[in-house]
Amino acid sequence: MQRSPLRTLTPTGTEILIEPLPHVRSCSVGFWVRRGSRHEGPAEEGLAHFLEHTVFKGTAAYPTPDELAAATDRLGGHVDAFTGKEVACFYGKVLADQLPELVHLLGELVTSPLLDTDELARERGVILEEIAQSEDQADDWVSELFYGGFWEGTPLAHPILGLRDQVSGYGPLEARAFFDHTYRAPNLVVAAAGAIETGPFLELLQPILERLPKGAAHAPGAPARTRPFVLNVPRKDLQQANLVMGFPAPGHRSADRAAVHLLSHVLGGGMASRLFMELRERRGLCYQVGSYLSPYADTGALQISASCAPAQLRELVQRTMAECARIRAKGVEADELERAKLQARTGLVFSQESSSSRMFSLAHQAIHFGELRSLDQQMAEIEAVTPGDVLRVAQDLLDPAQVGLSALGTRRGCDIRPQDLVA
Repeated sequence: MQRSPLRTLTPTGTEILIEPLPHVRSCSVGFWVRRGSRHEGPAEEGLAHFLEHTVFKGTAAYPTPDELAAATDRLGGHVDAFTGKEVACFYGKVLADQLPELVHLLGELVTSPLLDTDELARERGVILEEIAQSEDQADDWVSELFYGGFWEGTPLAHPILGLRDQVSGYGPLEARAFFDHTYRAPNLVVAAAGAIETGPFLELLQPILERLPKGAAHAPGAPARTRPFVLNVPRKDLQQANLVMGFPAPGHRSADRAAVHLLSHVLGGGMASRLFMELRERRGLCYQVGSYLSPYADTGALQISASCAPAQLRELVQRTMAECARIRAKGVEADELERAKLQARTGLVFSQESSSSRMFSLAHQAIHFGELRSLDQQMAEIEAVTPGDVLRVAQDLLDPAQVGLSALGTRRGCDIRPQDLVA
């Protein structure tokens, strides 16, 4: 029988989440830092991501990248990391008997990186190549253009990878300063799920927790405000124009989060969605189109992405806005909503079926929602959404006066004008 997750807070402010799963033989552990790119200062853009890379270049127990890589391979599982707008995470999944070694390795990354000058110089080159790769990938770059315009003047506009000129100047001093004021006990969440016993796991964590610097948690930053905009950027090397457009949406803890999620699914979440049927199946305007939510602590975006021939982009935008206006005026059909609910419930159930997905879910709920909800509670939240709820949030969100749009492609035949956004 599956036991309820343990959620506890240490005296120094580190949150620990543990969910034993008796039916699995694997363990997944994540060390989550409640600081991402939106928490960087003006002279720190890209440092959260820079640090995520460079802690892998050597620690106190594994002084060289070779030793750290060999220790990772000896685990026989998977170890990785990522940086987001609001968090950074170092995580791994292994067989149960490798849990002590995994916890030790992850603990080294978040408490004892060496940040060696020569190693950081080499890794800086790798990150600059990653930035160049992102700029070459049209779908990545048009998304960065959207974030930069929609949240202009706020830290949410910062590219997670950072700006090339700033990253080029980062070294041990900058990395150590950011590490020291970020990787502290109150900013850390440890989440674990799988073949884990609570008592022994807490004992494994103890020496790591003792190494974490203490201090007060960071105060919340100023709320990020969205702004409407239209941005057309030329790229002569592209065969297709790439588009991201978005409406302001509520943050993670909004009471309307389930209704907004279902609205997004009806609009562009699957092959039977409004935009897929209208733009691809009926009009043949594009190969791919979809909508998705990007929620944050205090704000969010309901985004639509598509790519098509430059000459067809204006029509695609106009028909997209017309579809949004129809939903805003009339809401959704009962069968559309039921399909969306089934998709949402299915995704939730699938997310319970591995130790890694459970670990991610635990951390996501604790960090972003501030609570741990059972599967039944999450299902009930979805089921409680009515067509009236979806109509209400559609009328609130799908406002053409609030839309932001970035288009990347050749200028010829695809410049979007503000009047194209009025259905």
